Amino acid sequence: MASNAKMRINHSPTALLAGVDNLLLDNRKFDPSRDDIENICRFFSIGKLLHYEKEKGINVSHSNFFVFVVTSHGEYALKFYPKYAAQIITIEFALNRILAIHHFQTPNMYTCHGAQPFFTSNDLLATCYSYINGVPACHHIKQRNTIRQINAAMLSLKNILSTTKGHLPFLKQASQGPYAGMFLTTINNLVQESRLIAPYDPKKVIDTTLQDACQTYQRHQLLFTRQWLHNNANLTNFLIYKKTIYTLDLSHVQEDYVLSDLASLVISCLFLDITKTTIKAIVKDYFTQHKIKSEHFLVLNTLVKIGLIKEYLKIIRREKSIELPTYPPDLVRTYLFHSSARKKSITALLKKMVDSARFIV
Repeated sequence: MASNAKMRINHSPTALLAGVDNLLLDNRKFDPSRDDIENICRFFSIGKLLHYEKEKGINVSHSNFFVFVVTSHGEYALKFYPKYAAQIITIEFALNRILAIHHFQTPNMYTCHGAQPFFTSNDLLATCYSYINGVPACHHIKQRNTIRQINAAMLSLKNILSTTKGHLPFLKQASQGPYAGMFLTTINNLVQESRLIAPYDPKKVIDTTLQDACQTYQRHQLLFTRQWLHNNANLTNFLIYKKTIYTLDLSHVQEDYVLSDLASLVISCLFLDITKTTIKAIVKDYFTQHKIKSEHFLVLNTLVKIGLIKEYLKIIRREKSIELPTYPPDLVRTYLFHSSARKKSITALLKKMVDSARFIV
């Protein structure tokens, strides 16, 4: 049964993000003690622990956990990863050092005196970052300067990544990322999964959408180039602090289709009810700053479709994996309401994109 703390819920769509990954539905064991946090602080030499708060400001579950700490030296963010993530953390730290040299705005990672960027704590790997007490970019995304800064950050990151070839042992892309591996293999896998778990009517929309995406790829394959990029550039991964944009969650960096970051950004905007006018402004500014030609709208459109389908199937998998009877009835009703609303929204978006044969905005 969920604890009293887990029964508190913000019912707004923005906070709940349609219920799919809400923290209140995360039953994974994560309960570090004060002794655990003090040991981590000593390992990273960040001062004497004064206060800590688990999952401060977090509404969405992640593949890692978060603890906000205040010490005699300042404020820090502790993130926890599974033990198998040691190589990913090591690569991220090496990238973090390179980004610092280029003055790229992202939280600093800390190490112990032996230069190790993680500490084993209760079968998890703890990492330490500077804490950015910023405002989520979604609250200011209508402002032209915010749009320009986010797109400029993604461009800067891509440019820096292009200089690291051969210097960082990035993981292979074959089994990772939203558009990983061969394009047609990805399409086929989505078709098969859709036929297994999707209801009949959405299944028809998904099949039609994937067929359309496949045809677009076959006709314009030369436009689907790849490069190293953020690979998880949704709107929640950008913070504004003192008029500066900070880019978060760089552990996902890998090679992907050139416009996949913009596709992720657009999809997150759609889910956060950002206006079409603002989304158009984001896309136009991105194409201008990154010097992308207009024919690449086909690529963006296709990647948005695939991303939406992946999100739809993710919702279904999530619903099947959660033991809803173990949660308070009010929370279950709220979760099912938001997940149903998002599935309907995705189906409507996909149908509109296929029927109009143009970009959703």
